Amino acid sequence: MTIKWFESTTTTMNMEIIMNNTYGVLTNRVSVEEILEQYVDGKLDTLSDAMFYGNPLEMTVEDIDEVIDFFENTEEYEKCGELLCVKNDKLAELITKKLMRNALFK
Repeated sequence: MTIKWFESTTTTMNMEIIMNNTYGVLTNRVSVEEILEQYVDGKLDTLSDAMFYGNPLEMTVEDIDEVIDFFENTEEYEKCGELLCVKNDKLAELITKKLMRNALFK
């Protein structure tokens, strides 16, 4: 029983690290390079903790929804609000590209 608790706690901690790293990059609080430097320089636990949810530089709307869902479950609603703004910006960018593409090829 203790081993299972430890494993689930470790998994939860890893998910928190992954989602917080991704949140930081999506909200422009920190760059991918800055996160990697923190781990490489030995300031934080291990380089394996320098993970992200997907590629934070090429997130889809669905990926952002997954990150929002994580923070809803941990009741970090301020982060959810900021991520909704990021999602809306991404949606606006996609719509603009589609409209421009349609206008150019008509």
